[in-house]
Amino acid sequence: MTMEARITRHVNRLFEQAQDTQANRELKEEIQSNLTARIEDYVERGMDEDQAFQNAIQHVAGLDDIFTGNHRVQRVPYWTAVLQSALIYSLIAWIITIPMRVLVEGNVLNNLLMIVSLIVGGTYVFYMLKNKNNHPGGEDITVIRTPLLMQWARRLWWIWAGFILVLWGTQVAVRFGSNLWYSRPIQVEGPYQFAVIAIAFAIPLLSVIVPLVVHRAYRIVSKYEVGDVI
Repeated sequence: MTMEARITRHVNRLFEQAQDTQANRELKEEIQSNLTARIEDYVERGMDEDQAFQNAIQHVAGLDDIFTGNHRVQRVPYWTAVLQSALIYSLIAWIITIPMRVLVEGNVLNNLLMIVSLIVGGTYVFYMLKNKNNHPGGEDITVIRTPLLMQWARRLWWIWAGFILVLWGTQVAVRFGSNLWYSRPIQVEGPYQFAVIAIAFAIPLLSVIVPLVVHRAYRIVSKYEVGDVI
């Protein structure tokens, strides 16, 4: 039996007596995802798959504990990882937009992303210095409400998708509205105009940083968890 099948069977057993509701289905999906991530983490540390599986399921004692959806995590390593992800994403976006500086809009955006990167980087350094005396294995913990975090992660992806569609629709209306209304062909005069149009449609995509950071914050909860679900 594959590891995926073992995890699925174990989670199904946990929910044998649970009602088939949307909330329970989402919780079931969350538990399976967390177990998978925990097992992968154990295997990376050198455990064999069977031992990793047994250690992981010990953190899921039963539904009485699971339904609260609260997870205790190491505060400093967890938030450090979240800030690292935010810094990496913002730096990547900044680097990607450097060639756009040839245009006024691209120059403004690149400068803005540089400022964002500096703010996130400064926050990361300040947080590290403030907590440099905290031992990684200490009892300094924080509680993460994972169902709520997962819900927000999903909502942000939908909001982001809607945001992109609205901005792209606006760009199409502004740039090509008259051509489409009067059924005239759309003409792009040279590489410069093409670059202007491409950049105008690409810029909104950089807002993906926000849902990416929240999704990352949700995905790494199990990695920094310090005890059973509470």
